[in-house]
Amino acid sequence: MSPSWRDRLLVGLAPERVAVVQMKRGLRPTLGADRVRACAEASGAPWAGALETLDALLGELPAKGGTASVVLSNQFVRYVEVPWTTGVYSDKDRLALATDCFRAVHGEAADHWQVVLDAPHFGRANVAAAVDRALVDSLRTTLANRHLRLGSLRPHLSAAFDLWRSQVQADDGGFVVVEPGCVTALFRRGEAWSAVTNRRYRPAADEAMSSVRQCIDADRLQGGEGAVALLAPGGAVDAKALGDRPVRRLTGFAGPWPEDPWRTLAWSAA
Repeated sequence: MSPSWRDRLLVGLAPERVAVVQMKRGLRPTLGADRVRACAEASGAPWAGALETLDALLGELPAKGGTASVVLSNQFVRYVEVPWTTGVYSDKDRLALATDCFRAVHGEAADHWQVVLDAPHFGRANVAAAVDRALVDSLRTTLANRHLRLGSLRPHLSAAFDLWRSQVQADDGGFVVVEPGCVTALFRRGEAWSAVTNRRYRPAADEAMSSVRQCIDADRLQGGEGAVALLAPGGAVDAKALGDRPVRRLTGFAGPWPEDPWRTLAWSAA
């Protein structure tokens, strides 16, 4: 069978839940099975339970094979701003600089992470993301054992931005993604997105609102201005109650589940 006719899986991995959405290939791709399940308890790495749960879900799907597009919760990802540095132009040198930035914050642990950078902008800072290299290797193995190929692997922040890009306006000063337990905010410096923050909160204590407000207020103190584009599935945040800075909630593009944060996470891979 031609690869273009194989099913495609959209996978969202988070510490609390795993979502798998199956897209049936054909002249008109259709929605197949979809599953969301609480993660199994597992010792060791914080992502181990998510991969065990993913493996169990894949075993339940009626069709086997194809490719998987995976989006990682921002709780599995570290972000850092990489300053513009004269003389650092090649991809190799830019990657080394980004790794050094992570090492400056997190120490030697950064040596075990896989680092990726956004596209270069001459004279401007960039944003880098890092995940445990062992997570990537274990994910590939989990998929391969189910006869699946890893088609793409992306952090939720970048996947969501690309999917909702058409709703993010040129003069917006912030892009904020809310997940259960995590708020990740990207802010504009000049003409490029660069400043980034990743803040945890307790979902049981309903701290999403205060966490979003803290991110926005911290950016304002640094001179940030302009409207903030907010992606907050599940109605966890009231955009009208976030203070004087304009906040616009993004809508649509979440498949059949616009208020389901777990399926929205997976749908970001579409």
